[in-house]
This record gives sequence, structure tokens and C-alpha cells, in this order.
Amino acid sequence: MSLIKSLDSTICLAKLVPDQIRLAFAGNQGVSVGWQSFSCPLTTSNPNPTPTVIYGLSKTNLNLTSINGNSSVYDTNHILKTSWFYSVELTNLQPSTVYYYQIKQSNYVSASNILSFTSAPVYGSRSRAINIITYGDFGVDGIVEDILNGKCLFERALGALQKMLPVTDFFLHHGDICYADDSPEDLFLTYEGAFNYCQSMMTNITSTRFYMTAVGNHEVNCTEIPVLNQLCSSSKKNQIPYSHRFNMPSKQSGGYLNSWYSFDYGFVHVISISCESDFPLAPSGNLLDTTTQVNWLKNDLSKVNRTITPWVIVQCHRAWKGSISKADIKEDGIINCPSCKAAFESLLIQYNVDLYLAGHVHWYERICLNGVVNTTQYVNPIGPVYLINGAIGSPEGSDKLSQRSNDSCFLSTDPGFGFLTITDPSHATFTYYRVSDMVILDQITIVKSR
Repeated sequence: MSLIKSLDSTICLAKLVPDQIRLAFAGNQGVSVGWQSFSCPLTTSNPNPTPTVIYGLSKTNLNLTSINGNSSVYDTNHILKTSWFYSVELTNLQPSTVYYYQIKQSNYVSASNILSFTSAPVYGSRSRAINIITYGDFGVDGIVEDILNGKCLFERALGALQKMLPVTDFFLHHGDICYADDSPEDLFLTYEGAFNYCQSMMTNITSTRFYMTAVGNHEVNCTEIPVLNQLCSSSKKNQIPYSHRFNMPSKQSGGYLNSWYSFDYGFVHVISISCESDFPLAPSGNLLDTTTQVNWLKNDLSKVNRTITPWVIVQCHRAWKGSISKADIKEDGIINCPSCKAAFESLLIQYNVDLYLAGHVHWYERICLNGVVNTTQYVNPIGPVYLINGAIGSPEGSDKLSQRSNDSCFLSTDPGFGFLTITDPSHATFTYYRVSDMVILDQITIVKSR
């Protein structure tokens, strides 16, 4: 291995590697590229103080340069090396265009491979259908989880998702990402080790498709193993790792800290809110206060031009409809999330939100049309269509049913993911695929008379 040394006396035995590469929307005609690199051994120094991505319309002509390079770090409690997290923005992109990009090398960090993505269509464009993969509660298995779920559920689920990449525009992950705070159960993984492995394994997906996340209880807190709470440092709480590891368009949409934000994709407007904090009686307290997020949501919904983006989707981690799991009752006695319902539901109904996507409960459940009609044809529903999917692959296993809800029309604990196709301003199809064999377990059609 070559020895690399510079004037600051930092020594690396070999070039470091950019890892955990991920894409997100960054306003109209913009994309955020994020990644992670370790520091050189025995130092906390930033190995790439001027993070830069070069990009262009050809692999052989990366003639454009990113802006707004940002480096951040938090205490990962690793005495030998420090994780640094980076983000840059690619701006003024042509719509529906394939771009090639590469993380530029620095003194200590090698260049990435040349990767690619397709930029978002023109705002309001209806030239083609929009395809979105949806799920929540996805994380790394360990010894205990292999016993509960079968060997390598996380890796098997990744394989199923990669099969869908050619027909997928972007992902919506409804919170609980990687389950790093479950790592004591894994015996051989630390919090950071679990998070790093998870994001590294997901790079084939997140480096080529936009991966849009919501905050869940596992991001806000680090309290999954109550007896071991004292082992969780303050740097693992208050969604600190999540805030460094992901770069959602909160700045571009007037939101806050990856917690709440919105973006447009063609004729669809997507809103991501926090069901963990910042509303009255929020399950995980408040990062700011009890009113800022709710007021932001109302303002964002009120500005949506439904003639341009007729479809409005909201994702949040917790459901407030559906069946009751034994785990929720055992955990804190809370049946679904009544405070979420009180804070948000009236706004979603008032502004005719089309779909509400949640996770938290480790199964897939579809709420009946208008809460009462058992049908797969959701024609002009009153309020949002409610879909709950925390079943793709939680290391904690599938939830056990305590009480089936009267408004539940379909429930499955088979690991799977949702695939939402929005065909035109009036028609959409939601399909639930089983991970193990890609069999369709549930499918509905949504029809809206605009």
C-alpha cells in the first residue's frame, strides 16, 4: 500500500473510498448527492474538505461541477477512525435526462465510479406514468433476526428491490431506516457498524434512484433495548445520525432538518412529515415546538396547484388507522397514533390528499374505501387512501395481531413492498409484492374524478 502524507501530518496507508452514495431531490431541476468516507486512521481530520461532484451528459465529458459542498461529522464513538458525511447539489438539470456523475478525488479519498441517474420530468408533465416503490421499517439482520425472519431477509429484500429498478423512478421510505439501535441484539455489530453496512449495501439502489426518507422512532431515539439505554450516547439521539446521513429537500421547501419537506415530480406532489415530533403530544417530543410543522404542512398543502400536480401523496412513519399489534400494546399502550390523527388528519381531508403512506407496524395493511367498503376499486374516496407497510424486512420480525380493525380490508405479514403507478391525473394502481417470490399479494386501483 502506498503511504500518503500531507502538510497537516495526517497519514493514510491507502486511498480512502467514498461509500454509501445516495441521491435525493433538491428543488426543481436539482439533485443532492450524498456520501460517506472514513477519516485516516487515528485522526478526526476531514479527508475531503472540499467535496465535489463532476457531472455531465456523457461518461467521457463530465464538464459540470456541483455547488454547495457540505461536510459534517458526529461522534461515532470509534477510536480508530471517524465517519465524515458529505453532500453537494447538482443544479439546473435538464428534465428527463440521463446524467453521469462522479465524486471527485481529493488528497486522501479516491474518485468514485462513474454513476448515472435520470433527472425529474418537467414540473407538471404528464408525458408518462410515474412509478414509486414504497415501504417503511427496513433494516439489517443479525443472529437473533436470522432466527426470527430466516437467513438474510435484508439482503433478500434488496435483491427484490433491485429487480424493480429499471421501472422505478424513486423510493419513499416511511421511516425506521436500518435499525442501527437494534445492533446490541446482533452481537457482532455496533450502532455505527449496522448503519454503515446497511447504507453501503443499499448503494446500488440509492446511487441510481432518488431515495426519499421520513423520520421514524428508530431515527429520533436510540432506546430500542431499554436495559442498554445507557450505552447509547447522546450523539445517537434526537435524530442526529439521520440528520447527517441523509439530505432531504427541507431547505428548498421551507421544511426542517430532514423531518418535514416536500417536492414535485412531474404531476405528483409529495410531502414527508414527522409523526415522531413537533406536534401536540408527539410520541418522541419536539425538536422545535408543537406548531411549526403543522403550520408548515397547512401552508404547503394550500400552495399546491392541483391543475399542475393533481396527485398529492403524504408519507409519515406512524398510522392512525388500522389493526392493533401486540407489540404496540406491550410497548406503551398506545393504539396507533391518536396524536398524529389529531394533528394531521383534518388537514389531509381538507386539502384532498390522495394517499397517506405509513409504516411502524410490521405488516402490510390496506384500509377499506372510506373506512367501510371492501373493494379493490377505490373510486373517488373520501379523504386519503390509507396504506400501512412496515413489512419489507424489519429485523424485529413481523408483528403479531392483537385486534383486527373494522376498517381493515387486507392484512399480510409476508415481507413485501409497495409499487405505486400513477398513470394520469385520474388513475393510479398500488401493488403489494411479496419479497420471496415477487408474487402480487394485493392490488388496488384508485380513480379520482378531477
